[in-house]
Amino acid sequence: MTAVLVTGAAGGVAGHLRSGLTGLDLRVVDTREVAGWDGAEVRTGDLTDPDVAAAAVEGMDAVVHLAANPHPGAAWSELRGPNADAVVTLLDAARKAGVGRVVLASSVHAVGGYVADGLPAGTVIDPAWPARPCCAYGATKVFAEAYGRSVADGGELSVLCLRLGGVLARPTDTGNLIGWLAPSDLRRLVLAALEADVRYGCYFGVSANTRGVFDYANATAELGYRPELDSEAYAADVTPGDGGLCRWRGESTP
Repeated sequence: MTAVLVTGAAGGVAGHLRSGLTGLDLRVVDTREVAGWDGAEVRTGDLTDPDVAAAAVEGMDAVVHLAANPHPGAAWSELRGPNADAVVTLLDAARKAGVGRVVLASSVHAVGGYVADGLPAGTVIDPAWPARPCCAYGATKVFAEAYGRSVADGGELSVLCLRLGGVLARPTDTGNLIGWLAPSDLRRLVLAALEADVRYGCYFGVSANTRGVFDYANATAELGYRPELDSEAYAADVTPGDGGLCRWRGESTP
């Protein structure tokens, strides 16, 4: 495939991904002004609008859907449009347009409840375990995975869900050590997901972290994803923290 739409192109994750998409015919879209995508066709629009979504996916072979409200403490009113309605509108438009593959950015927050409640030493979270979101944001990602599954089961569109960890140049606190995703590993994962012969799948997007609790074995087996970096290389230098993973229960963060 050569023609790829990237949504949420003004966001940080997209910025880390950009250099890995060299050689592809790119179209990018965001609600905000987009910079740093030289050579790509740039569009601005809200993907909750069916007309915007239909125009964005027209002629595309694949979509990398990164657009979302990324804040775990956001209220439902702030999450519903970008994280739920836009997913439905985009996937429906992609199916109707004959797009072959959507790589859908989910999050480790979809199973963050297991982390928040504490895991026995040595336990890793299997992607086949039931979803257990730690927050409303995580719940929107569970919905996105489920809607993607329903569309993929219709047989007209392949949907691969990537439960991304923290995409950072390097871990910033101790919490990042379990779910860090190095930018270079992000690029490996997305490219692998674009090419894999899979109808539907759900995979953890993390690096090869010594202290990791998210099992990415199915991403290796089914996508050929082999992360190369390990957060342990930074363990001696980071400060205490939760790495952005929810440790709470409630409607919003403090």
